Amino acid sequence: MKRGFSLLELLIVLAILGLLLGLGVPSFLRWRAQAELDEAARALAQAFQYARAEAKRANAEGCVRVWREGFAIGARCDTLSASTHRFSQVEVSESNYSSFPPLDVTFKPPYGTTDAPLKKFTLRHTRYSQLTRNVHVIGVIGKVVVR
Repeated sequence: MKRGFSLLELLIVLAILGLLLGLGVPSFLRWRAQAELDEAARALAQAFQYARAEAKRANAEGCVRVWREGFAIGARCDTLSASTHRFSQVEVSESNYSSFPPLDVTFKPPYGTTDAPLKKFTLRHTRYSQLTRNVHVIGVIGKVVVR
């Protein structure tokens, strides 16, 4: 009775493993890119919600300044000169305002309202450009929606 595998059996197993890896790795990389994009969109939405809550709580303005590569949160927009929260493999590719980048979203007390009807930010993955996520700050009420 022989023990072990023949060379042919080993090559067949390696070929099957190579085929499975070849099919699985691109799907995994795309899934990971989508997760990075979702994480960046959630972080930006949370920054808007935090600035809005702080404007209501402290009865003072709250600001989020958005650049292509990230954003910064502060009490006043003119003090924010660089992004403190940077995106990983994601950039803000466009906005519905022509003054982009940077673009300021200011929340005013006492209700955390904004000065614009709608501010829309489109986040795009740098490697997979077809993957996008939109973050909207809706109207005067300052509601944040991620699509």
